[in-house]
Formats: sequence, C-alpha cells, structure tokens
Amino acid sequence: MIVIEIIDIKNFMAHLLLKDTFDHFLLFEARAVTASEFLMKGGRRREWYDSDQWSQMCSERGEHDCMHMTWNEMKEIMFHFIKGKKSPQLLYVDLEASSRQREQILGGAFAVQDSELPSLRMQIRYENEHLTIVPAASYPSFSPDRSAGQMWEEALQEFLRRKKIVFHLLNNS
Repeated sequence: MIVIEIIDIKNFMAHLLLKDTFDHFLLFEARAVTASEFLMKGGRRREWYDSDQWSQMCSERGEHDCMHMTWNEMKEIMFHFIKGKKSPQLLYVDLEASSRQREQILGGAFAVQDSELPSLRMQIRYENEHLTIVPAASYPSFSPDRSAGQMWEEALQEFLRRKKIVFHLLNNS
C-alpha cells in the first residue's frame, strides 16, 4: 500500500473543487470540518427518481455507476461549505473509479464478471496543512491476488502526473 502526499495543495484543491479533473469519479463519502461538520454520502437514492428516470440513468451509466452520485454532481456543495478565509480543519473525500475507468485501468487482466472486480478508490485527506491520497482496491470477496491494487496505485500516480499534480510517496509497504 502506498500513501501519496500532495506537494502543491492549492493546485490540487483547484483540480478537486474547481476543475473537471475528478468529475467522473463516483462519490462514496465526503466529510468536512470547519465551524461545524458536514457529511455527504454518495449513494444515490432510487426512490427520489421515477422509474423512467432511474431506468434511463442506469442504461446510460450502468447498474453500478447509477447507484452513486458523481463528484461533479456534489463538489459544488462541498466547495460552498468549505470556502472562506480559513482552511477546513479536515476535508476527507472518498472517490471510486467509475466502471469505465476501472475497465480502462484493469483492462482484461481479470477473467471475472464485472460484479466480481474490485472497486478502485482513492481516499483524499486534508488535515493539519497536509494532503494525502491513499489508493485502495476493495474486493467484493476474499482474493489472495492483489495485482488490481498495484495496477490502481500505478494508474493513479500516472493520472496525477498527467494533470501536473506534484506529489511524492510517503511510504511503500
């Protein structure tokens, strides 16, 4: 497992909150602490939509992806909560790669059904003037094969480099 420390926090926050860099990732959870605390869950509530809306959304996005809000749909709310003269005491954002992103990263490396592929997540944490990202592969059932996690770690680092987000690795265990 690796921990990625972001060097230029201001640049990263612009990518996270103002640019479209992370827009296609699915939101698992986000939390911010300022003068109060704000918690945002990324699960999409099916009962909010009529059956036609839900069916159309799932046919466009796929069954898994339609169950979650995208970061694009939620980031403005978070931005408005934390903006101000002071940085938040804590900002935690847990994002998951969409099915399409996961397919691009893992390719044909796994001969299993889509539902058996691991979810690829990044846990972004800003606290005490430090910003870290922990990439994680969450398997739906036990698997001794951890290659998906390694592929995700490498893909995420390459993604950050392409976006000119400067970082270094804190540890590699």
